[in-house]
Parts: sequence; C-alpha cells; structure tokens
Amino acid sequence: MIPLETEERRAGLKVKLLERLHDPLQLRIVVMGVVLLAGYGGVYVPLAARVGETTRHITRERKMAELAEGIEQLQVQCRGFAKRLPQKTDGKEWMQYVHEGIRRFPLKLSKLDCPASKQIGPYTAIVLQIELEGSFFDVDRFLRWLESNPRLFRADDITIAPAKGKDNKDSMMMKLTVLGMAG
Repeated sequence: MIPLETEERRAGLKVKLLERLHDPLQLRIVVMGVVLLAGYGGVYVPLAARVGETTRHITRERKMAELAEGIEQLQVQCRGFAKRLPQKTDGKEWMQYVHEGIRRFPLKLSKLDCPASKQIGPYTAIVLQIELEGSFFDVDRFLRWLESNPRLFRADDITIAPAKGKDNKDSMMMKLTVLGMAG
C-alpha cells in the first residue's frame, strides 16, 4: 500500500509542476535557472580551471623573468670587477705585489705569509697574513693604498696594538689578514 501512495504522490507532483510551468513568469524563472546551471557547469567551471592554470603559468614565467634580470645584473657587476681580477697569478706574485706596496711607506715588515690559495668557483682566493710596524699615519696610508688598489683586496682581520719596545713610543703594530681575488 505504501508504494502506491508514493507513486500517486509523484504523479501528483509532476502534474502540479507542469501546471505551474504553464504560468509564463514561473516558466521564465525555471528556464533561467536551468540556463544558469548549464552555463555554470558548461562554461564557468572549465574556464575557471584554465584561468587558474594560466595564472600559475604566468606567475612561474614572471619569476623566471625576474631571475633572468637578476642574472643579467650580476653579469654586469662581474664585468665591472673583471679588470680588478688579475689573470693567472699565484700567491708568490701577490706577495711581491703587496711587498712593493709596503715599500712605498716607511713601515717595518715583520711578517708576510701566504697560506695555500683556494678555488672559489672560477676565481682564486689568495690569503695574505701581514704584520707591520710603523706610525699611525703610515699604517693609515698603507690601508688607504690597500683599499684604493686596482686589484681586488679585502681586509679580513685587523689587529692594531702599540709596538713593543722602549724606543717605539709613537709606533704601532698591525696584524692584518688580506683576502685577494684573482681570475
């Protein structure tokens, strides 16, 4: 008995729905709803997926363009430093070069040592350990020469202390570690 009532109820609902669709206003509302659902399912959903994919692609391409721009800027910087990187030099040549620079100033050289150089990518890093003794102004002039040098130097570690001895009241001792880069 229950299945017959549900079938009758369904048939009654279909009849009522068809009667309502005879009303032009309600027919328009139903047709617009069906068209909106079909448009959403058939147009918007596939296009939204493609828009998301295109957005991810554009984001990736922008990052790649920014990376390429950054690489170009680094290459320009490297070309600017290339003239300051001497080619095919070793630690002995760098020691001679610095020793000639020290001779320009009235400084007493206590130590000039060059531990083994290290390869850093396409460049060679040369470390020089220097101990000097002289007046404050002479040490300052030497440091200025080191900074304004055509070669690429970097003072890595500096220790300045009064010089030992009674006759060296105005003299100071400087221990310096210098890093030089060669091509």
